[in-house]
Amino acid sequence: MFAWVARRWLKCGIALAAMAAIVFSGWYVFFRAEPGRPYEPSPLSFDSTSDKLQHTVIVPTLDTPIPEGKSAIWCASFQFAWNRLKNDVAKEPVKLANAQVIAERLNTANVSEEDVNPGDVYAAAGFANNGIVNRIHEQMARRFPNARVPELAIPSDGALAYAYLAASVKFDLPFFDNDEPFQFADSAGNKTAITSFGIRKQDDYAYEQLRKQVEILYGSEYVEAAIPEFILDPCTSSQPYQIVLARVDRKSTLGETLVDIGQKIASDPMKKKWGDGKLHPRDTLLIPNMAWQITHRFKELEGTDKQFLNPSPHGVHLDAAIQTIQFRLDRSGAELASESKVFVKPYDSHFLLNRPFLIYMKKRDGKQPFFVMWVDNAELLQRFGVEYK
Repeated sequence: MFAWVARRWLKCGIALAAMAAIVFSGWYVFFRAEPGRPYEPSPLSFDSTSDKLQHTVIVPTLDTPIPEGKSAIWCASFQFAWNRLKNDVAKEPVKLANAQVIAERLNTANVSEEDVNPGDVYAAAGFANNGIVNRIHEQMARRFPNARVPELAIPSDGALAYAYLAASVKFDLPFFDNDEPFQFADSAGNKTAITSFGIRKQDDYAYEQLRKQVEILYGSEYVEAAIPEFILDPCTSSQPYQIVLARVDRKSTLGETLVDIGQKIASDPMKKKWGDGKLHPRDTLLIPNMAWQITHRFKELEGTDKQFLNPSPHGVHLDAAIQTIQFRLDRSGAELASESKVFVKPYDSHFLLNRPFLIYMKKRDGKQPFFVMWVDNAELLQRFGVEYK
């Protein structure tokens, strides 16, 4: 058997300045294999600004309403920096002229650095005349020497809040690449042929250990051998973080969808029916590939009319709020050599992420995720038969 190791890396960073705000966050998926058998991740299918996207939005908070027919992406690094801006600079909830609705959502969001291991996050805030820029560069160089810190240019009377997040999930065993087109149906019913990975139908008896690393957290009743709604953890041995994939109906916000997912997991009907929550020998699991990078400006927080109304800082404004997110998800490795065959049950089930679904990443013992994405359409999925450069 080949011993392949897969890693998924999430890296997020943000900088907010009183006169200029720069946010840098990213999700990097990085893979390692045996010496002599390097893994080459596929090129990005999208690498541009969010204004080039027609069907995807970047949201500042989990309770931000999601437009119908849109995919939505959220990363906690923005919230971490806002928390520092609120606690260390304003020393009270931030008040912004003409943007208080969004500011209040950020002020009251129940997301904190405690949702990430201490060694994986850095956050700081302060005024330029107190040396906050040099302090951030020095501490980041010491704690995350390989991280690229964005330019933090602010005026001498400006304030700055910055946060960086780097977390990984180890997948013990890689999945199979699906060499056939996978039809993804968006919320409007439009179908797109995309690439995918997982465990295919032709892999009936393949690799008991690969199937054992997947846990089915929830599954609805069968409809023609398919599971209309399901929630799964693709690698239960990952520590301290986990990735969860959920094919469920979307609610009005990412936060409400997460609550619905939690309630479904608590109801646990799949384990009540199956007992072990594991994939059986003839079950199919297919997950879309993704590889993209988006730079987004939170224009709703920018501009001379968005002045701070707090006593400190007062009268200055957020000139720019920019976020870059890079995300990659695929099978992470080559097919394994065969293992022993196991008992085959008389029917098979299909866990197919071929319609809108949600993906999130969190600490296994944490309260809140730190990355959430609702995939409503195929805009950021890898198209089958397309070579990206």
